[in-house]
Amino acid sequence: MIPSNTICVSQEGPANALALNKDCTQVVIAGRNVFKVFSIGEDEFSEVCNLRVGKNLNLNFSSIDVAWSTIEENTLATAATNGAVVVWNLGRSGRSKQEHVFSDHKRTVNKVSFHLTEPSLLISGSQDGMMKCFDLRMKEVARTFISNTESIRDVQFSPHQAHTFAAVSENGTVQVWDSRRSERCLQQFTAHSGPVFACDWHPDVPWLATASRDKTIKVWDMHGKPNLEYTIYTIASVGHVKWRPQKKYQVASCALVLDCAVHVWDVRRPHHMRSWMQQHRICPAGCGHYCQLA
Repeated sequence: MIPSNTICVSQEGPANALALNKDCTQVVIAGRNVFKVFSIGEDEFSEVCNLRVGKNLNLNFSSIDVAWSTIEENTLATAATNGAVVVWNLGRSGRSKQEHVFSDHKRTVNKVSFHLTEPSLLISGSQDGMMKCFDLRMKEVARTFISNTESIRDVQFSPHQAHTFAAVSENGTVQVWDSRRSERCLQQFTAHSGPVFACDWHPDVPWLATASRDKTIKVWDMHGKPNLEYTIYTIASVGHVKWRPQKKYQVASCALVLDCAVHVWDVRRPHHMRSWMQQHRICPAGCGHYCQLA
């Protein structure tokens, strides 16, 4: 269980991303100069391991994103600034936990996401405009998806259809793909008037939330032809968006710049923020130094 109070840890460098393990007992944070796993206690974070080891650190450790497998408790993946997708095994003996490095992208990888029911599948989205689905058993790229758009900023497997994933890009579009077919996407539509920085599937209904530089969060009904259900208007570019578990209409967001708060919205009341958390010292979507749970 995640503690109900707010706990905080300060690190020596910016944390670009964090991910919880499947039991919500540990959290991993990753950034340019930080890559650590913490145990979540009642009132503090306790460092479990520092994954930045060795004398000759390379760009594989400079992470834009980190994901924790929802099935395999010891498996992590990071997206690196040099185009590498790195898989980590926390159960591996010795100091180095690096399991495998995929060097198939040629530009920065912005996002990595594990399949929700197939532990061997991992997908990535990159500045090169491509998405790659990796088979962790074979340690190779299973399929490459070419978006024909600008940089892919986020990519997420759907919890509602096993072979479906969504990708959002710099040119404001959303694409929906069948992970078994790389020839063409199933759907493509313009979601925003500016770059889309993040997306998140609703866990219970076929809704996709998208967040953009155009200062809006939009909720799309993806059952059949995409249909805009709700629009939330914010005062700044939105860098991250996440549905709140067990609260159908609530979504959290943070600005790319401007403030250091996490905002919680009820999508049915888009002009009124439901609540906010101001404990960050630096904007959480803009490489904040603080990792916290509230």
